[in-house]
Amino acid sequence: MLNRPLLLLATSASLAGLGLICCAQDPAANPNTLVGHTDPVYSVDFTPDGSRIVTGSFDKTVRLWDAATRQSIRTYQGHTGLVLTAVVSKDGTRIASGSLDNTVKIWDVPVAAPRASYEAHKPAAGAVAIKVDGTVYATGGADKLVKLWTAADGKPVRDLAGHAGAVRFADFRRDNAQLASADDLGMVHLWNPADGAAQGSFGAHNGAVTGLLYHQNNALILTAGADGLVKAWPTQIPAPRPIAGHGGAITAAHASPNAQFIASASADKTARLWNLGNGQPIRNLDGHGGVVTAIAVSPNSAQVITGCDDKIARLFDAGSGALVKAFPALPAAITAVTVRPDGTQVVVGDAGGVVKVFNVADGAEVRALAGHAGKITGVVFTPNQAQIVTASADKTLRVWNSADGAAIRSTDTGAPVTALGVSIDNALAAVGGEDKLIRLFALADGAAKETLTGHTQPVSAVSFANDNLKLVSGSADQTVRVWDLRLGKQMQHFVDHKAAVTAASFVADNKSIVSGGADNLLVVNQVSLQRMHVADEKGVNSLALSQNGAQYATANADGSVKTWDINSGNMVRAFAGLAAPALSVAFHPNNQQIAGGGNDKTLLLWNLNDGNVQLKYPVESEVVRLAYSPDGKKLIAASNDLAIRTFNPTIVPPQPNTPAPPLAAIQTMKGTTAAISNLAFAPDNRTALSVGADGFLRVWTVASPEAAFNLAGHQSQIYSLAFSPDGNHLASASNDKTVKIWDLVAGKELRTLAAQGGPVYAVAYSPDGKTVVTSCGDKTIRLFDESNGAEIRQFAGAEGAVYSVAFHPNGQTIAAAGVDKKIRVWNVGSGQLLTTITGHTDDVYRVQFNPAGTRLMSVGYSGVVDVWDVNNPAKPLFSKKLPLVVYSAGYFPDGKRVAVTGSDGKTHLVDLPAEAI
Repeated sequence: MLNRPLLLLATSASLAGLGLICCAQDPAANPNTLVGHTDPVYSVDFTPDGSRIVTGSFDKTVRLWDAATRQSIRTYQGHTGLVLTAVVSKDGTRIASGSLDNTVKIWDVPVAAPRASYEAHKPAAGAVAIKVDGTVYATGGADKLVKLWTAADGKPVRDLAGHAGAVRFADFRRDNAQLASADDLGMVHLWNPADGAAQGSFGAHNGAVTGLLYHQNNALILTAGADGLVKAWPTQIPAPRPIAGHGGAITAAHASPNAQFIASASADKTARLWNLGNGQPIRNLDGHGGVVTAIAVSPNSAQVITGCDDKIARLFDAGSGALVKAFPALPAAITAVTVRPDGTQVVVGDAGGVVKVFNVADGAEVRALAGHAGKITGVVFTPNQAQIVTASADKTLRVWNSADGAAIRSTDTGAPVTALGVSIDNALAAVGGEDKLIRLFALADGAAKETLTGHTQPVSAVSFANDNLKLVSGSADQTVRVWDLRLGKQMQHFVDHKAAVTAASFVADNKSIVSGGADNLLVVNQVSLQRMHVADEKGVNSLALSQNGAQYATANADGSVKTWDINSGNMVRAFAGLAAPALSVAFHPNNQQIAGGGNDKTLLLWNLNDGNVQLKYPVESEVVRLAYSPDGKKLIAASNDLAIRTFNPTIVPPQPNTPAPPLAAIQTMKGTTAAISNLAFAPDNRTALSVGADGFLRVWTVASPEAAFNLAGHQSQIYSLAFSPDGNHLASASNDKTVKIWDLVAGKELRTLAAQGGPVYAVAYSPDGKTVVTSCGDKTIRLFDESNGAEIRQFAGAEGAVYSVAFHPNGQTIAAAGVDKKIRVWNVGSGQLLTTITGHTDDVYRVQFNPAGTRLMSVGYSGVVDVWDVNNPAKPLFSKKLPLVVYSAGYFPDGKRVAVTGSDGKTHLVDLPAEAI
C-alpha cells in the first residue's frame, strides 16, 4: 500500500500506471464533476457562501470554480511544484496554497459583490478619498457635505459643511494634515481632518472641478476643470478680510494707488476711508446730501472724488478729509467720477447721459462731452492723460480727446455697459455688460479683442491690475472674478459677499483685491493662483499625478491624453489611440506607464516615456474612472454599465508553448445601482472604494492577477494550511517538521512553532483563533497557543502518522485520523480521548465536521467517503466508494453535499441523503 509521503511525490504517469487516473471527460457528461486539471487533485475548499470551489492539483495550479455551473472561473499559476493544499479565508476573498516547491502563495478571489456598503449622501455621492495611512475615508456628495468615515468599521466620524454646490472630488494631503474638497461650482475647500476645522477656500474654476490632487511635496494642489484649465495652488490660502462699518450697501470702492487706504461710497450717504492694512476706519468724507453713488482716488492718492444722487460731485483731501471742491450740479444723479492723473481736472457723468469736465482749481466747467443717450456707467482718464474714455447704458464705449473734447471714436458694445476700466498701458478698455459679459476693446482702434464669460448676472465692476496681465470683475451674481488677460481665462473667483457685488479693484501689489457689496461689506482678498494653462479648450475630464511628482496628466474632451511638466506646465507628450473623448487617466506607480479610457469603450496602457501602446483592453462600456493599486499590480476601471473591472497592467512576456493570457478583465465587480462617480485604492493594495449617483459608498475587494504574497521560509513541501478566523494570519504545516504562523497584513512570518518529530501533515485553527492544532508523522496531535507559539498539550492515542485534524465548530473537541485507519475524537480542554471510530480499511486522509457540528466526514485512500453521526458513530450514516484514490474532501457550507478529489484529476460533487445531513 502506498503511504502519504510517497503519493505526494507520485507523477501523473506513475498514477496512470497504477490505474488510478481516469480518462478526461466533458463536464456536461457528468454535471457532478469539475473537469479541468490535468493531474490528480489533492485539495478542495469552498468560499463561505458556497458559490465557489477551490482546488489544488499536481499540475501545479490552483483553480477557482463556479459551484452552480461547474465551470472553471480562474486558474492560478505560479507554483513550480505540485500543489498539495489550497484553502479559502473565512471572508471568501483569499486563497492560500502550499506546494512541493516549499512555498506558500496567497491569491485573491475575484469577488463580484462589495464587502460593505454605506449610504453616504443623498441623493448622490461624487467624491471619495482615502487617508494616506488608510484609516479614514472621505466622501462628498450632492448634499454639499464632506463626510469622514473610519475605515475599520465604516462608522461616520464627522460632517464638514461649507460647500454651496455638490462635492465632486476630495484628496488628503500626504502628511494627513489637510483635506481638500471641490464642487461643481468650481470651489475648493480646505479642512483639518483631525477636527474638521475649515482652513480656507478658493474659487478654482469657471464651472465644475473635474480633478483635484495634492502634490507629494504637500505644498501644492492641482485642479482641473470643465473650463479646460489645469491650475496650481498653494495649500495655505490667505483668509478674506471683511471690513464692516457702513450702514448701507456699498456702491463703489477703490484701493488707493499707494496701497495705503480704501475709499468707499455707500447707500448710507457716507464716503469713508479705511486703512488697507488692518481694515480700521481712518475718516469719513462728510457733506453728502444723498446716496453716494461713485468714488475714485487720484493717481497720487492725495485726493478722493465722490458722486452723489444729489447730483453733485465733490473732491476731498485724502489726508485730512476736508472738502476741496463741490462742483456744479449735473441734471441727474451722479453715476461716474474720475480725476485726471495730474490732478488738474475731474470728469463727472450722470444718470441721464451727461458727461462734464471741470477744473479742480476753480470748479469751473471746462466742457461737456455730448453724445451718450443713456446712463453713464464709467468715466476714466487714460493714464497718459491724452484721452477720456466713457461708457454708457446706451451700449456705447466712447473715446474723447482730453485736450479739446473732440470725439475720437464710438464703439458699439453689444449690450448696455454697466462697468468700465482702462489698462495702465493705455492699450485696452474693459466693459462689463448687462448681458453678464466682459468685453475687451483696443483703445487705439476700437477693435474687439476678447470676451470673458463666467458671470451669471450683470457685471457691476471691472478693474485692471497695474501689470496689465490681470483684470478683476464684480457682479450681481455675488462673485468677484480675476481673469488672465493673456489666456482670456478666469484665474480665480471669490464668493465672500452675501449680496450683489458692486465694486472690485486691484491693489497696487497686483495680487490683492478690494471688493464691496450690497451686503454693506468691504472685503480684502488675495489672488492665490500660482500658475495655470489650457489643457483642452473643450474641457478636462480627469486629472492624474505621477508618483514622483514630476508630471501630471489630463484626459481631455478632444479625445487626447496628455502629460505636462509639473514645474513649467509645458506639455511633455500626447498619447494617441482613443477614438472618442477621454474620460479617465491614471499613472502607474512606477512612473513608467500611463492608462487612459473613455467613450470608445477602450482601456489603453501606454509607455509613459515614448507613448507607445503596451496593452489594449476592450471594455463593455465607457471607461469613466481609473485607479492603480499602490503596488502597481492591479488597475481598476469603472464604467457606465455600473461595473468595476480589474485588469492586469503588467506586460507578460511570451512563454514557449504557453498561450498568451486573454486581454480581458480578471474580475468584474457589480452592485451599484447608479452611475459610478469616483474610485480610490486603499494602501493595502486590495481594498477599493467607489461612490456613485445612488449616494452609496461601497468597499470592494480587488483581486490580484498574480499571487498577492509569496511566503517563503519552509525547507520542504507544505502539506496543510489554515486561515485564522479573522483572515489576518495563516498557519502552514510542512514536511520540514515545523508549523509557521504568517502575518498576511504585512506578508511576513510571525513565528515558528516548536519542531516536531516528523512531517507535519495538518494544521487547523480553533474557531476563536486563539489556538492551532497540528497532526504529525510522529503519531502526535499537538495544541499550541497561537499568540506565542507555546505548546499547550498533546493528544495521545494515535498508532501511526496522523494525516488530518479538525476542530468541531464549537471549538471544544477535535477529530484526527491517519495511517492506523481509526478516527479519534478528543476533548480540547482536558485532552481526554472521547471516541474512537473504526470502519475504514485503509489510510484516512481527511476528516471534517459539518457546519452544524452534528456529522463527521472521513475519506480514505481506498476511495471510501463516510459520514458519521457525531453522537453515535457506531456505523456510517452514509458510505460511498469512488473508483479512485481519494486525497481530500470538503463539506459544502450548507452541509448537504461534499466535494471529493483524487487521482483522476477531477473533483466529484456528492449529494448526501437526508439522514446523513
